[in-house]
Amino acid sequence: MLISHYEKTPLIRQVFDNGKTNPLFYIKHDMLQPGGSFKSRGIGHLIRKKNKEALAEGSGKLVVFSSSGGNAGLAAATSCRLMALNCTVVVPKTTKSRMVKKIQSAGAKVIIHGDHWGEADEYLKQEVMAQEGQHGSKTLYVHPFDDEIIWEGHSTIVDEILQQLQEKDISPLQVKGLVCSVGGGGLFSGIIKGLERNRLAGKIPIVAVETAGCDVLNKSLKNGSPVALERLTSVATSLGSPYIAPFAFESFITYGCKSVVLSDQDVLDTCLRYADDYNFIVEPACGASLHLCYHPEILEKALGQKLSEDDVVIIIACGGSCMTYEDLVKASKTLGVL
Repeated sequence: MLISHYEKTPLIRQVFDNGKTNPLFYIKHDMLQPGGSFKSRGIGHLIRKKNKEALAEGSGKLVVFSSSGGNAGLAAATSCRLMALNCTVVVPKTTKSRMVKKIQSAGAKVIIHGDHWGEADEYLKQEVMAQEGQHGSKTLYVHPFDDEIIWEGHSTIVDEILQQLQEKDISPLQVKGLVCSVGGGGLFSGIIKGLERNRLAGKIPIVAVETAGCDVLNKSLKNGSPVALERLTSVATSLGSPYIAPFAFESFITYGCKSVVLSDQDVLDTCLRYADDYNFIVEPACGASLHLCYHPEILEKALGQKLSEDDVVIIIACGGSCMTYEDLVKASKTLGVL
C-alpha cells in the first residue's frame, strides 16, 4: 500500500462574528496535514521524488537532511517516517524543546547548533552532510522553502481548492481574494504555480500577510528589490525568514498581489479567539491570515473594493505545531506588559 505524504484537507465555510457584513469565508484547513502544516505537501513531494530517482539509479535509499527549528523540520521528519528513510534535522538553540521532541518523535535525529536558522543551516551543509557523504550515502538537502520542487508540491493546494469549489457549485471567478501568510515565500510560490497551471494567475487576487518584524516581503516591495533582514523580532517565528525567494518576489510584482502587515498582538489575539471559537490551535503565522476574517475592513482596503455577502474569499490556514494555547496566552500577556 502506497502511503501519501500529504492529505487532501477540508475547505470549510466558517462564519465570523465581527458585527460587520462579511463575504463567504472558506478556510482551507492545512493544519490537518501529517506534519501539522502545509509544508507536508512540498517537502514530502521533494523527498518522495528524489528518493524515487535514487532508487531508479540504483543508489539506494536517500539519507535526508533538513535545517529548521519549526514546521519544515517536522514535515521532513514525518515524511521520512512514512517512507522509512533516515532523517537528520539541525535546529538552532532558540528552538522550543516541545518542537525538538516532536521532530524526534517523528523518527528524526535532532542536532542543536547555532543561534539562528542561518547558522544551523550552514552547519548542516558544511559539517553534518559532509561527514555523511564520506560514508558513501546518497544525501538529500531539504531547504525549508526555496526549491521549485517544493513549490510544485505546495501547488496541489490550488488543485484541491478548485475541485472543492466545483463541488460547492462555486465558480473560481466568484473568488474575490485568496489570503495566505508569507515568510520566505514557499507557500506563496506554490499557490502561484497552481494558479498558473490552472490559468488563473492574475484572475484571483492574492493577499499576502506578514507580521511586523518578519515582514521581509513588504520591506522588499517598498525597497523596489529584495532585501535581507538583519534581525527577526516577531513572535510569528514560522514567518522568520531573513529573505524572500526571488520567484515569490517577482511573481508578486507580476500579478499585482496585495501586501498586509499586522502586529504581533493582532495575530495573538486572533489565535486565541479562533481557538475559543473553533477549537483549533494555530500558530501566529497562521493567525495572520485568519485575522482578516475577523477584520474584513483590512481585506477590503488591501483589495481596494467592498465585499458583499455573495463574494467568496479563501483563507489558507497553513497550520503549525510550535505553540500551545498556554504559549499563546503567555506571549500575549508578555506583549501587553511590554
